[in-house]
Amino acid sequence: GEIVRLSFAAKTGHPYTSIGKLLVEHGEMPLEEVSMQTIRAWLSAHPAEGRALMRENESYIFFRILRDVDPSSGPPGAEGIPLTPGRSLAVDRSVHPLGTLLFLTTEHPTADGTNSVEVRRLMVAQDTGSAIKGLQRGDIFFGSGEEAGEIAGRMKAEGELIALVPKDIAP
Repeated sequence: GEIVRLSFAAKTGHPYTSIGKLLVEHGEMPLEEVSMQTIRAWLSAHPAEGRALMRENESYIFFRILRDVDPSSGPPGAEGIPLTPGRSLAVDRSVHPLGTLLFLTTEHPTADGTNSVEVRRLMVAQDTGSAIKGLQRGDIFFGSGEEAGEIAGRMKAEGELIALVPKDIAP
């Protein structure tokens, strides 16, 4: 196999329905246990039911393969600029314009889920997501690979975002 870079191409426009939320509503797992890891494990253990459950979410995202681009570069954000692990944030673009500097205070789990790491750092609004809505909502780009995926899949912590805007345009 090979590693390729993908970029957002299109979406269906249907409202997003969380698979984790559906699993909770169907009594398959309690809310506090929902994570990328537990969802994947449930889908793997219940393939037929999993396909039916996934069909309840009519929101699909389509990607395109980026040719002639170094696969080791980060995935492109909403403006086509490669994302930086631990510094790029996906935001609600109607609240935080792309390029906005944001100071984030939160914590994230370790890859094995046994501990948490305090985060107090400057981030850049570089991406968006259809499920990201509101002033205090954002998704951290943890990077690519297994460890980053484990951290992202376990991330549930709340935090605080402070937008840094020039004084002459601040409300």
